[in-house]
Amino acid sequence: MKKIHIVIFIGLILFILLPHFTPRYMTAFLLLLFMHIVIAESYDIVGGYLGYINMGHSAFFGIGAYTFAILLNGNFGFFLSSLAAILVGVLFAALISFPFFRLRGAYFSLATFGLIRLFELLAFNLRSLTGGSSGIMIKAEYRLTLAYYFTLGLCVLTVGLIFLLTRSRLGLAWTAIREDEEVAQTFGINTLKHKCVALMISASFASLMGAFYTWYIIFINPKVVFGLEIALVPISMAMLGGSGALIGPIVGAFFITIVEEILWTKVPYFHLAAYGIAIVLVGLFMPGGIVRLKWLRKPLMRLGLLED
Repeated sequence: MKKIHIVIFIGLILFILLPHFTPRYMTAFLLLLFMHIVIAESYDIVGGYLGYINMGHSAFFGIGAYTFAILLNGNFGFFLSSLAAILVGVLFAALISFPFFRLRGAYFSLATFGLIRLFELLAFNLRSLTGGSSGIMIKAEYRLTLAYYFTLGLCVLTVGLIFLLTRSRLGLAWTAIREDEEVAQTFGINTLKHKCVALMISASFASLMGAFYTWYIIFINPKVVFGLEIALVPISMAMLGGSGALIGPIVGAFFITIVEEILWTKVPYFHLAAYGIAIVLVGLFMPGGIVRLKWLRKPLMRLGLLED
């Protein structure tokens, strides 16, 4: 484990120094990778550790993005707007958790997917607030390096907190619910409470990432933050890498981000197919994800990056 700590520390130092020695294109690529890791890891709290496939996870990303953009343009400042993005996302997660978690399986997934369509329609029609199809241009300058460090910091915070949470009593309760919800309830676990907490924590990371992303690209519209592309990002990455394992979404995000970038430069718009292909490949050939393949599973377990 000590070797892993050293590797992680050296990796962080390298990521901190990279913007000063690499082209801006590489900085932008790594920023996108960190964003994908945050979204995929935060999705996996509910989708992997709890066992509820939340197809509407990106709705929190969009809520955070629009809350931040509206308040920033209202002169509330960067930090207040970011805090509000988190609060609105968490409050919305708390509101929907009670009715939604009474559903299970495909019914839960379909209900959550409906959230994306609902918010996309609201963003299109509430023109006085959201700008409609024209979107919102925020009052900020393009600051790639600063946005890179914000996203890197959020990525480290997300992975670190999920690592601690999944090894706490709360994480054990999530795993128990995933394995058998009725048995968990029989042994005194308040399943509804723990599911609500999981969704709220998941929403907080996604909402803040939505705020940072808005600050980075300066402009958002309904298709950017509520479109099908951003909706499939967390699910495909977590499933491909290995859902329910901390290293899984990171591996999935790394793999798909690279494939997406290559396809975008070679065959524009075909990169969207990467998400669907990833889900199909996982279902057919590796239901446990890349990290649970036989040749990779044991090395990762010896390094302490994967549990049995």
